[in-house]
Amino acid sequence: MKARQAVTRIWIKVTVSFIVAGISAPLPAADVHIFPGDSFENAVENLSPGDTLTVHEGTYTDTGRIAISVVGTAQQPVMIQGADGEQRPHITRANGSPLQNTINIEGAHYLTIKGLEISSNGVAGDGFNLNGNPSFITLEDLVIHDITVGVNFRSSMHHITVRKNHIYRTYDTGEGMYVGCNNATCAVTESLIEDNWIHDTTAASQGDGIEIKHGSHSNIIRNNVIHDTGWPCIIVYGTVGNPQNIIEGNVLWNCGASGIQAASDAVIRNNIILNSPGDGFNSQPHQGATPQNIEFVHNTVIGGNPCVRLHDWNNKTGLVFANNAMYCDAESFNVSGLSGVTISGNVFVPSMSAFPSSGYVVGRSSELDFIDVVNRQVYPTADSAVRGVADPAHTTAMDFNNTARVGNNDAGAYTWTMAGNPGWYVAPGFKNAAVAPALPTVMINADPGTVTAPNTTTLTWSSTNTDNCIASGDWSGTRETSGTEMTGSLTQDSTYNLSCTGPGGLAASSVSVIVQPQSGNDDPPVDPEPDPEPDPQPDPDPNPQPDSDDTTENAGLSADSTESSSSALDPLVLSLLLLAGPALRQNTRSRSSH
Repeated sequence: MKARQAVTRIWIKVTVSFIVAGISAPLPAADVHIFPGDSFENAVENLSPGDTLTVHEGTYTDTGRIAISVVGTAQQPVMIQGADGEQRPHITRANGSPLQNTINIEGAHYLTIKGLEISSNGVAGDGFNLNGNPSFITLEDLVIHDITVGVNFRSSMHHITVRKNHIYRTYDTGEGMYVGCNNATCAVTESLIEDNWIHDTTAASQGDGIEIKHGSHSNIIRNNVIHDTGWPCIIVYGTVGNPQNIIEGNVLWNCGASGIQAASDAVIRNNIILNSPGDGFNSQPHQGATPQNIEFVHNTVIGGNPCVRLHDWNNKTGLVFANNAMYCDAESFNVSGLSGVTISGNVFVPSMSAFPSSGYVVGRSSELDFIDVVNRQVYPTADSAVRGVADPAHTTAMDFNNTARVGNNDAGAYTWTMAGNPGWYVAPGFKNAAVAPALPTVMINADPGTVTAPNTTTLTWSSTNTDNCIASGDWSGTRETSGTEMTGSLTQDSTYNLSCTGPGGLAASSVSVIVQPQSGNDDPPVDPEPDPEPDPQPDPDPNPQPDSDDTTENAGLSADSTESSSSALDPLVLSLLLLAGPALRQNTRSRSSH
């Protein structure tokens, strides 16, 4: 704090000069840095409007109660941040110190805290506890773990932004975020909870992911990834006649009790709920809120026990259930009555007798209608039953990927634009993080690889991380991503190409089959050509007269004699003799002249 004290003395001098001159002006903002060994508590409790506190890497353990009450303004906001380019500084409680919330924000305004790691020294303290009617607070890029509640909104407040935080391992009641008060005794309004990653709250006695209490209203909960919770991943009560809360673009799985539970006054759109051990979507009276003014549109729900639970929806106002893709196990639903509810444009698997047949079509299966449901990829296949069946009257402007729904009335959270998901590949982590999908692979072989015409061979292929395959070469058309197929009768060498696409791109493979002709044993025998008759030879002269030229020619090989003997000579020898003949004759003449 010595550096800060020196700066403070300078401020006092400058301020006095302004007063003497009769000029009023705010105190200059300070840029304060602290390092391990300094007190985080002292630093944050002495901030003034406009200050920036940079916390350098290391661990900070204070024993006192940390309360931030600085009142910034729109012109002089206050910033507490981790140092750029360094490891995230860790703010925690000293072992043996009284159990307490790690950071309390009490009546502060225009304050941003980002880039810190927050934990507690036991199971009785929140990561952040907001109270005293704060406003314009931003909590961003924080890692919050081993605490009671990650972020606890404990009084009325407004314009709170909680963005891009990683919250995990909660205890005691263990909510990732607890927003508001029981029975509407306080209200959180006009706030934004987006792009957070919340998981592993199952060690808590409750462990909701995000809980929006009765009376809180006009809030947006969007693009969060929440999984492995003790109680619902998202639960919202009623707004007591105020504007609806909006829940959109979230992906939720392994949620205790429910994926999403909504009592009243909510727009719930473009969410993905996967394999909840409890309800997929649940709407029923809760803490004084009775179902009304709920729009459940363009959501994709896979599994659940039951897949959908709707209680006390009969003859209530403002209830819409439209354009959803509900893929349940058997007839896994619990519905008490739907008179007066708007139901249209849905896709159900299987058919659900509790819903009017005019409000849905029956899909095929989650395996056929989505690219890879086992791995949480519920983007539609090209021929999915969800395509083109949504009710335009209830179509949302954007989909789960924030892609415009232009000309594609597709049910569920996505609009289909291409083969393979063009957006974020659902995985543990932050939504839209740079998580590259796995690269596709393809293998194809033929057994046997060599055949005799006109036999067949068997093609076997497999692929990974793919959703569509196209055959080319000596076969054609679409193929499953793995399979076996016998060719037709083959009469010539053939090549079989297979290319497959998936979220990670394209892969291709090919195999060639050699086709041998049939054996000649089936052809009729062919008689060999007979040897030609030899030409008649004249009788030898009984008294031959030698002639020098004849003697000379006979000393070599004449062309005629070479030709007549060619059938008996090796072709190579014959060639050599033909080349050497003139030289031999010349040599013979030379010897005779001597």
